[in-house]
Amino acid sequence: MSQKPIIKSIVEDITATLRDEILRGQYRPGERLPSERELAVRFEANRGAIRESLKKLEQLGIASINPGGVRVIPIEDATLSILGPLLDLHDKPDLELAIHLLEVLGSLMSMSARTAVERANNDEIQELLTISTSMIDTQKCDADNQENWKCIGRAFARLNNNLVLRLIFNGLRAQFLEHSERKPNFDHLVDREKRMAILTQLHLGIESRNPTLVENAINDNFQLLIQTLENEMQNSSRRTVNE
Repeated sequence: MSQKPIIKSIVEDITATLRDEILRGQYRPGERLPSERELAVRFEANRGAIRESLKKLEQLGIASINPGGVRVIPIEDATLSILGPLLDLHDKPDLELAIHLLEVLGSLMSMSARTAVERANNDEIQELLTISTSMIDTQKCDADNQENWKCIGRAFARLNNNLVLRLIFNGLRAQFLEHSERKPNFDHLVDREKRMAILTQLHLGIESRNPTLVENAINDNFQLLIQTLENEMQNSSRRTVNE
């Protein structure tokens, strides 16, 4: 019984190593991975652990197990679960990938917010107002507002009553927010006055039950984040050239 956690840890370590090597392009799409025997020697593990690791790679959608061996699948055909590891792949965040994620996440959250406000009852509107008030107060204190955005995002998703939208949104949010916590925080680079204006618009939209105002506020916030990351990409390029 005591060996199970050890075996699980070995499988997770092997999976993570092979996954990152595939994501870094060490193995190209269509290329065959080393055999189970070769991998067992490399990782000093039994072939059962290797086999389980390969199955996990297949579940991620970056490898295909066939009678002739395990071949790499293009990242474009992978599952949503690969986004988190992609964000964590390098010491510095992949800003272009983060921007793409924000574009999709913003579209889903604005859609979710609009439907939530349209369907919310009085108690639910009060719940949203409490969160938006906290967001404004936190912004006034120049503190990190990420947790409040998580809270209101979860509230919108719960109230919109669209299971498919909620599941997709939850998956993207988990991949971005949970992994981005390990990366440098660019929130301090966001224009504080613009953010406050957006939060005020969001609060007024909820208070007046104006779904268009709320939707626009969500879109404006994500566009502000995207613009901040785009500026950081340009600054990073300039620093690289100067070096």
